[in-house]
Amino acid sequence: MAAMAHATAKAGLPAIVLLTILAGIHPAAAVSGEPTLAARQADFREFVEDFTDNYAWLDRTEKPWLTWPERFAAAVAAAGTPESFAAVLEAALDELHDFHAEVRSHNPHRWLPVPTFADIWAEPAGHEARVIAVRRGSDAERAGVTPGDYVTHVGNEPLASAIAARLTGAVDGQDAPSRSWALLSLLAGRADEQRHFTVRDVHGHSRVVTLPLERRFDRAAGALAVQRLPGDIGLIRLNNSLGEQPTVAAFDQALAQLQGTAGLILDLRDVPSGGDSSVALGIMGRFVRAMLPYQHHRIPHYGQGDVERNWLELVAPRGPFTYEAPLVMLVDHWTGSMGEGMAVGLDAMQRAVVVGTPMAHLAGAVSDFHLTQTGMDVAFATEQLYHPNGTLRQSWLPPVLIAEPTTDTSDAVLARGLSELKRLLAPHSPSR
Repeated sequence: MAAMAHATAKAGLPAIVLLTILAGIHPAAAVSGEPTLAARQADFREFVEDFTDNYAWLDRTEKPWLTWPERFAAAVAAAGTPESFAAVLEAALDELHDFHAEVRSHNPHRWLPVPTFADIWAEPAGHEARVIAVRRGSDAERAGVTPGDYVTHVGNEPLASAIAARLTGAVDGQDAPSRSWALLSLLAGRADEQRHFTVRDVHGHSRVVTLPLERRFDRAAGALAVQRLPGDIGLIRLNNSLGEQPTVAAFDQALAQLQGTAGLILDLRDVPSGGDSSVALGIMGRFVRAMLPYQHHRIPHYGQGDVERNWLELVAPRGPFTYEAPLVMLVDHWTGSMGEGMAVGLDAMQRAVVVGTPMAHLAGAVSDFHLTQTGMDVAFATEQLYHPNGTLRQSWLPPVLIAEPTTDTSDAVLARGLSELKRLLAPHSPSR
């Protein structure tokens, strides 16, 4: 099953275009008419059954899904429109605190998925949150939000209260991962609302930041950007295009342009929406001469509670030539899902040095489930994914881990990536 999830070009790259994402529009087909009570009840039962039969993390300590039928019965009965029924499904999945679980609906008031729509990455700091990264080319960057700022309020509400309200009483929301989930969700916001934050800078000055309804991310035109850097170094930057099949042909063309370079940097810091395994395999296949394992899949409850299914997925060589010069891969918080799989894979095959900050931590490979009565589509992880060394993909960290910046907005990840590549190119450099 292909993993699905749902920073930008700099000086020297090809011409910049403005990519505007209309947050209220979703590719899922609209549901016609108002679903009947019987249809809603049938589909909620189907949703719970699909989940309890297939969720990849059924062994987690808290199991809110066991009481979904009773706790959400009244909400299902009251949800007379497709939008309100989608909101019920969303509320149930919210209890997982899992950004890899979502309703693929056109609910205009839905919380937007992270990291696809995230432009601020922050971590809780007491009753506030410290900004540790801002997405390049985003509304937040244009508004002057920088690492080292503190978010103190969401709208008029103190951040601590907003986090508490985003969590649910059905599960424990006091642990760090749950609070981080709530914080990032609040920073991404809802599809139909502007975002208003009170931000305090390193000098202690506070201001209200208003970010527009339409999310705009500046990036180079096309599936990817190609650049030749000083020292005969090639650079290929993916433009959130791992889910588009033409990306493979575009990558082949880019690699042909850079065939004779001394080394290559593959920049995956703008793939927040994840992508398709066939695209990732097509790209990785250009860097290996033999079939090699890149990730371990595990279905812990395969038909029976004590039966597992495990397998290693392999990368096969492809293309007119194998790029064999040293390779460095750049990652950050906007490296999501399939991008995380590529980082794990290139590291596992000892084909690249991975440089960057922690990634998006999206857990597992996602499958979509269609609810037949209402036409809703729900997605959640059905397979656990691991580095072949046994590390869960969402827990794996880049071997060359870059400290989160404090106030510095320069590109420390790219600078370290170039440094690592030069080290690999140096005479008598130790091989990996």
